[in-house]
Amino acid sequence: MKNLLHRIVCVLVCFYSLSGICQERPNIVLIFPDNLGVGEVSAYGNPRGTTTPNIDRIGTEGIRLNNFNVEYSCVVSRIAILTGRYAVRTGEGAEGDGMTLWEETIAERLKTVGYSTALFGKWHVGGPSWKGKREPTHQGFDEWWGIPGTSHTAQFTSFDGFDSDRFETPYIWEGKQGQSSKKVKPYDIDSRRTIDREAAKKGIDFMKRNVKEKKPFFLYYPMTQVHFPTLTHPDKMGSTGAGDLADAMADVDFNVGLILAEIKRLGIEKNTLVIWCTDNGAEMRRPWRGSAGPWRGYYNSAMEGGIRTPFVAMWPGKIKPGQVSNEMMHEVDLFPTLTTAAGISEPIPTDRAFDGLNQLSFLEGKQTYSNRENAIFLARQGYVMAVKWENWKLWYYFDTEEQDADPNHLVRLFDLNVDPREEFDVKDFYPWVIPVMDSIVANYEASLIKHPRVPSRAPDPYIPPTVGSGEPVQVFTRSDREVLAPRSEALENPDFSGSWSTKAIKSSPARRGEKPEPMPSLGSGWGDEISILHKPDTLTVERVIFLPREMQPPVRYRFDLNGSVTENLINVGRSGPAPSSRTKWDENRLVITTFYPHINPEDGQWTKSKITQTLWLQPATGTPWEPSLVVETTRYSITNGRPSTNRTVYHKGFR
Repeated sequence: MKNLLHRIVCVLVCFYSLSGICQERPNIVLIFPDNLGVGEVSAYGNPRGTTTPNIDRIGTEGIRLNNFNVEYSCVVSRIAILTGRYAVRTGEGAEGDGMTLWEETIAERLKTVGYSTALFGKWHVGGPSWKGKREPTHQGFDEWWGIPGTSHTAQFTSFDGFDSDRFETPYIWEGKQGQSSKKVKPYDIDSRRTIDREAAKKGIDFMKRNVKEKKPFFLYYPMTQVHFPTLTHPDKMGSTGAGDLADAMADVDFNVGLILAEIKRLGIEKNTLVIWCTDNGAEMRRPWRGSAGPWRGYYNSAMEGGIRTPFVAMWPGKIKPGQVSNEMMHEVDLFPTLTTAAGISEPIPTDRAFDGLNQLSFLEGKQTYSNRENAIFLARQGYVMAVKWENWKLWYYFDTEEQDADPNHLVRLFDLNVDPREEFDVKDFYPWVIPVMDSIVANYEASLIKHPRVPSRAPDPYIPPTVGSGEPVQVFTRSDREVLAPRSEALENPDFSGSWSTKAIKSSPARRGEKPEPMPSLGSGWGDEISILHKPDTLTVERVIFLPREMQPPVRYRFDLNGSVTENLINVGRSGPAPSSRTKWDENRLVITTFYPHINPEDGQWTKSKITQTLWLQPATGTPWEPSLVVETTRYSITNGRPSTNRTVYHKGFR
């Protein structure tokens, strides 16, 4: 009876509606620009002084996210947003051929409940041999128009050395389901300027047709701007007075405005979910270098500037207007969020590992918290670069194209709320965070046994292996993952006093050849260079972490050796209770146990986590015949995280 009444109401609404529309499922418009950092959008604080009123309006009338995360580069990001899976699961490797047809896209799932689907813009997930094999129409799109690869190919024909007899001329293509894609026109410098405007107009035509047919639609509009060459539409050239990239942003915003205006004209605003977000961080290639806003880094890096991008969404009557949130969300979440919004009873595939989380209630404002607490950032080759959890970010292999004064310092922990630019490593001051991060990675590694990654360059048709048949995979190396050798001899009556450095002492000349990669390490918890003053009743460890210009004293840890509790309060940007330590001697080894107070994120209550540091002097094994200081450090987790143990060897003097 209730369903019958609902259908009667729907019929009456249709009868009296000017648009003549009757559909229960919402239309979905997903706009996905290219290489566009947070700093290009005026709502996020555009440093160029230009405005983006149409993009800003989406956030004002809906929600704007300040902690939206993506994969770090074009192809992997597009795979992730379309499949709801971390891209490396799909087989995209260092020289991958895109994703197999076994992968299910948002478009394919939406089509199961009657959606019309279209892509106008940039595909870039079919690999170099996409034609006839991995086209958009093979993976859920009824029609498409745009480029199969990336934007910089528009420059090819303008280079003096380009020979069309030897190299394929880039083209804009179009296709419909059941038909082979065909060339439309060359993709060159001229068509590069106009491609996004043409794609917007084709998107408008697509919406018109489906509104007329009273059919829900999914419009995927992956813009090519502001990827280099960042050359804008002729009617926007010079329009901002702030250069090519600002002019291109004016065109991006104008094209968004065209889509929004047509949605309003068609009378479908209240039944259309509009999302505007970008594929990765700011363009870094000169002369069109973009802005990452408050973050550091560019795309092709897991720096916040490469993976933390703008996101705005509106859905009148559904998404509460005026929301701004710093809660974490990831692009893989869009698959289950959109399919849930579409009312699909089975919103995600269940025969594979799936990383996306449904965030519809969060976006609508029905809950203030995101359903996501963490995200993993994986390189194409499969290893983990970094993990984010709550406000923390642990780098397992710190690597950036920016200059780095200490490139061998690979493992770094950042408190992003205190240090949004990722400049101050605090792993020694919050050791309890590391086992939590390691547990997140351990769960991911376990998922690869249950659902092995698709091999790189896997052909179609791809048949997945039996569930649970995967081999164990380690996605990071670190010294505490190595099997610890038996403890070395401990010298009697040790005096730990002196200056100590982890830099190895080498008396042999430098040898030619490639340098071996340094082993990532968590270190001792005290840094690479320390000074120790060992008295009968106290041990004082001193290190320098602040620059002279910062006018802060050296960091000192003082420990009583009589078994009493000592506190060492060190401020690294976040005030709170001091860690408390107690020492004991284990024959000729000194064991320091420290408890770090902090808020437990699971229940919001204060708790403590433990770290032990065991010190001993081991005999010299060569010139200059000086003993070495060994510090064995064990970090324990607050939850179900894995404890970790590693050893750090110090040598006398800062050499």
